[in-house]
Amino acid sequence: MFFGRIDVYWPDGPIESYRLNKASVAIGRSTGNDIVLDTTAISRYHVKLIFQNQQALLEDLESVNGTYVENVRLLPHEPYGLRGGEEVQIGDILLIYHPPTGVETTTSTEAIESTQRITLAQTTYKVELEGPDMAVAPGAHGQAALKIENTGSDVDQYRIEIEGLPKGWARVDHTEIEIDPGEQHQAIISFKPLRRSETKPGEYPLTVRVRSKSHPNEAIELPTVLHILSFSGFGMALNNLHTGSGGHFTLYLHNQGNASLPIGIQGNDSGQELVFDLPHNPLPLGPGERRTITGSVRLRRRRWFGVEHEHEFALVARAQDPSGFMASVPGIYAEKGLLPGWLPVLIVPALALLVLLFVGAILLALSAGNDENPNTQPPVINGFAASIPVVAIGETAIINWQITYADALEVVVDRAGVQQRHTIDATQTTFPLVFDQTGHYTVTLEAHHKDAVSTAELTLDVQPLATFDLQILNGLELVRNVQSDVRMIWNVTGANTLEGAYHLWFERSDQTAPLLPAPLPQAGQQDFQIVVEEGQTEWLVTLYAQGQDGLIASQTKKFTPVYPICELRAEKTLVREGPDERYMAILPPQPPDGSPDGTLSYSPLARDPSGQWLKISVSIGEKPGWVKLDDFECTNFDPARLIVTSDYPPLPQTTPLPTTSPESTQPPTPAASTPTPRSNIPLQWLGV
Repeated sequence: MFFGRIDVYWPDGPIESYRLNKASVAIGRSTGNDIVLDTTAISRYHVKLIFQNQQALLEDLESVNGTYVENVRLLPHEPYGLRGGEEVQIGDILLIYHPPTGVETTTSTEAIESTQRITLAQTTYKVELEGPDMAVAPGAHGQAALKIENTGSDVDQYRIEIEGLPKGWARVDHTEIEIDPGEQHQAIISFKPLRRSETKPGEYPLTVRVRSKSHPNEAIELPTVLHILSFSGFGMALNNLHTGSGGHFTLYLHNQGNASLPIGIQGNDSGQELVFDLPHNPLPLGPGERRTITGSVRLRRRRWFGVEHEHEFALVARAQDPSGFMASVPGIYAEKGLLPGWLPVLIVPALALLVLLFVGAILLALSAGNDENPNTQPPVINGFAASIPVVAIGETAIINWQITYADALEVVVDRAGVQQRHTIDATQTTFPLVFDQTGHYTVTLEAHHKDAVSTAELTLDVQPLATFDLQILNGLELVRNVQSDVRMIWNVTGANTLEGAYHLWFERSDQTAPLLPAPLPQAGQQDFQIVVEEGQTEWLVTLYAQGQDGLIASQTKKFTPVYPICELRAEKTLVREGPDERYMAILPPQPPDGSPDGTLSYSPLARDPSGQWLKISVSIGEKPGWVKLDDFECTNFDPARLIVTSDYPPLPQTTPLPTTSPESTQPPTPAASTPTPRSNIPLQWLGV
């Protein structure tokens, strides 16, 4: 099962991503962890991620330097819930947790049907921007990848600028980059909109500008859009927790989110002895709006005699949006008897009886006027929400409500004028709904009391149920520059029919055209071959399925490619300019003198057509070189699957020495200014 991913930001710039496929993931310096971070700044066993009930919990394992979430230190062994996107600091390493696609806020990727990608070029360089690839909730992170290729003949420097977003929303891991001719470099742009009510949801156009130092007037501007989601937040407080016999109170409300929020207010007490006078519900609160409301609480029936008695109650606020969250504040209502408790003791019993009869008549009248008979009240629906606003076909959506004064309930489910009615017991507060057809549904709750009817309404989107799996057939991981066999298996329920099959298709991150276009069978499998090239930090495939009313469900599978590794097994090897013994060596024999264990590792870029030589990137200036395959053992891939290249210089030409005939007595004439072939020059290592 896939639980999301962790991005690891090292202090010197590199970014690593780890797929989370276990319900418990340990992170630390020791090799016994699931994610090993080899740095002395963190403890051997530093933190643990636990996934319970679709919630990610972060737990500090009594680390020495501590664990900080958004600059707040966690207490050891006290789990902290992560919603995704928070900055987690352990030692000198920054971690960011990303939940699985599909459990994020539901308005996310429907607005972005495919990854944004744009490519532009100038005279001496080319730029490609991919992303942002998902909508971002305020306080969470999103990313875009910027690739710059130097197509000129000289080394050049490039500066990256971002315009159009509020200050602090975007940052680049490298604002200035130096690139050699023919080479390419990737920069990561990270987006984190501030989690404030002023951060409005919607589309934010922005421009990424790349400027060449050698040609400053030929800047490339790449327009793109950052999609910001809405988020909910709410606060409330009661001015006086202890309310006297007058029963008046003041309630302070604050919408801390960035979208309008309708709030329903109701009062509850365990004995149902109190009546609450509250403003009309729901109360609409704008983004960041604060509101003060007044109300009162009173007894249904007053007591004749007695000392002061306290009744505990709670004022409950429920969001009337898909989040359906609840918040409450406690209060105490102090009740006093109408007459002192000592009065009956001081009056002659007979007189007391007469007085009591008289007072009783008065109290009955007062009680009748003060008592509010629930049977005369129309139904009041204080809240009506669904557990999730988007559900897959065949899955269960739980609707819930709070109702006062109802003796009969009905739930009406409508799609395109076709209705289904469900009669429900008036004591119920929840009801499960399961849909066998996709589309937009309107769900209406009808509360009946005698001739009065109150209604509340919500909408539910039912998408196709789409699942699929990706399997790497010739190994455990995707390896860069290596041809991999991948099997794709899918199963879809609820997609529209299309040309004798179904309206579903596949797209992959490194292709603009669909990998498998619609129509496709609703279940099947397909094998294909891929090569993940240099610069790709992730490789993913997305399954799309379209149901009724144009609703589209998607499932994404993602892999983080690794580098191919070949370890030196020969005692010595030479790195040459090309794949042949006749090419000149460009490094001293490897490993160099003083190597502690005599073992070197290289990450091959390609192989030659014969398959006997490997192309590598030499650390000095990233100049490519060639090494013999027989000198190495490749540990995580089959060398025969490495991509083939013929991109190397031609073999050096040699000039034959002149000869003399047997009859000639003259010494041979030396060739005029003929250079000695490089392959015959003795190797002299001068300060390499």
